[in-house]
Amino acid sequence: MRGDEGPQPGASTAAISAVLGNDDLLREILLRLGFPTTLIRAAAVAKRWLRHASDPAFLRLFCDRHPPALVGFYIREALFPRPRFVPVSQAPELAAAVRRAGSITVTEEKFYIRDCRNGRLLLCDLDCTGTSSHRQQSVLSPLHPTRGKLVVPPPMPLREPYSAIWSPSFLPDEDGNGDTGAVEVLAIGTELRVRLLTLQSGVWIVQSSSEIHVPQTVHVYGYMLPPVCGKIYIPKSSEPRHILQLDMAAASCSILQLPDGLTTDNFKLSRGENGSGLILVHAEGYLLSIWRLAANSDDVNGWELVYDRIPVREACNRHEDVTVIAVDDTIEFVFLGLKVSRAVICMHLRSRTEKAYDGMLKNMLFVDIFPFKMVWPPTFPALEEENNQEV
Repeated sequence: MRGDEGPQPGASTAAISAVLGNDDLLREILLRLGFPTTLIRAAAVAKRWLRHASDPAFLRLFCDRHPPALVGFYIREALFPRPRFVPVSQAPELAAAVRRAGSITVTEEKFYIRDCRNGRLLLCDLDCTGTSSHRQQSVLSPLHPTRGKLVVPPPMPLREPYSAIWSPSFLPDEDGNGDTGAVEVLAIGTELRVRLLTLQSGVWIVQSSSEIHVPQTVHVYGYMLPPVCGKIYIPKSSEPRHILQLDMAAASCSILQLPDGLTTDNFKLSRGENGSGLILVHAEGYLLSIWRLAANSDDVNGWELVYDRIPVREACNRHEDVTVIAVDDTIEFVFLGLKVSRAVICMHLRSRTEKAYDGMLKNMLFVDIFPFKMVWPPTFPALEEENNQEV
């Protein structure tokens, strides 16, 4: 009796060639890889593979199906000199990214993170002298350590009297201009002088400026978000709470009322993905609600309820209330604090999965969390000579 015969080598090679030689099938295979790191390795096989993997239309489809993965998050508390990195991803494909994100090398003993976007960190040195808005800053790319650290010069000096000033720096979106941006707001009575700056080749450039009249003095306002489609949002930290919206193009000011149903000051604001709008995350007890306001909305009170009173199971099981600490711009993850447990909860909103990191918080004073995701789009290296051919 003859044993079963396996496929002949020639037939297997022909079948593989038929599949990989078909552009549509090859694109579908590349689309299923799941991680940009794997996509980069696949693109190194041959010139044709690289051409498909780096095609902008394909990359948009890949990103829609596989959003940039959360590598981990950086956490900083008051009285602690440096932020800590907490890994989240368990994927073997991201092991190198987790290792690099957790081993950033800086010479400063004391620093904090001012912004985190698309694999880059904007660091502010706490060792140097100077005002809080003019401390030495630098940009670091943990996933690309060979790029080194880009030192950010302080914004241009001011020569006019003012009663209040904000000058927060921020990282632009991946398709934005410049290495770093800054918003400079001078308050002179009820007049605001606003300048939007970008750092290009080590020089601050004024992108736009405007003088805006506001209904009252602004010394009671809190932190400021990076610009969203030319609009600047400043939450008011005292009663009656609202959000000051500055439209630089129209040189106008609007008052955004907080959404109906927002009953406490336990909320955080974030700008949407690629500056698409405004995100507000609010907690009451162990329940979360999330609203979105489109950047191009003509209705200053046009909040859209995205998630309504989501229960946080970890908090419910422990009979604790949650404190909203941070939300990523894609409304994919939200980070919450539990005061009694001193825990941080990372919650994936779409799947409702939660991960608690117990004992993470030493105190609940001025806690900042910055989600750290994989860089998008990926950078494809030049092909080696032996792979620089059509296959």
